[in-house]
Amino acid sequence: FFFKQKTAYEIKECDWSSDVCSSDLGSAHTCALLDDWSVKCWGYNADGQLGIGATDSRGDSSSELDDALSAVDFGAGRTATQIAVGGHHSCALLDNSDVKCWGRNSVGQLGYGDIVNRGDGPNEMGSNLLAVEFPSGRSARSIVAGASHTCALLDNATVICWGANEYGQLGQN
Repeated sequence: FFFKQKTAYEIKECDWSSDVCSSDLGSAHTCALLDDWSVKCWGYNADGQLGIGATDSRGDSSSELDDALSAVDFGAGRTATQIAVGGHHSCALLDNSDVKCWGRNSVGQLGYGDIVNRGDGPNEMGSNLLAVEFPSGRSARSIVAGASHTCALLDNATVICWGANEYGQLGQN
């Protein structure tokens, strides 16, 4: 892989001169947004943070990389426009402005209002992985992830965050 960092706005205008337009790093896993708008992740996967519906790590041998890596399934016809990778979770902003997150969810960092990991078992990705719900009528424009929290910049220029808040990282006092 040849990595070239891009901002969310540059991705929409990416010249696609390489196979990888954007990448992001977790504590022990990496995800890349490819030139076909698919996402592939590799590395440590005990919590399903690679989004492959299993917990086996990928990428520790050359036979598990490149074309051997499975793309993350976002559902029929859905592609990613941005990725954000946290400590043990991953998220994607999709082409329809939905946000889907998977991996460790011990403190609600996936944004689903529970603490259930996703992406670590069969039938948890694709259309079975629901979109994060935002306030009525709002949609995401950009996403970022920290070690155990995630934030989205919404279409009305507000920021909403979820997950761990032991140091005030959610900005909610």
